[in-house]
Amino acid sequence: MTQKAFLEEAELMYRLRHPKLVQLIAVCTKPSHIITELMVNGALLDYLRKDQGRTITFNIITNMAGQVWD
Repeated sequence: MTQKAFLEEAELMYRLRHPKLVQLIAVCTKPSHIITELMVNGALLDYLRKDQGRTITFNIITNMAGQVWD
């Protein structure tokens, strides 16, 4: 991704405001990083992969889907 494309994407993310979205706070261009508000349970990917998915029940997954849909 070019730096220009990164900054365009960051600008779009910065303008998105919704209670269910993690808020973009700032960006660093060298190296390219985004800084967001604290996610209490950490990164979603790490949460979904923990214990190889054994502790994430169907009810948890449907609750997550409902939050995204809302």
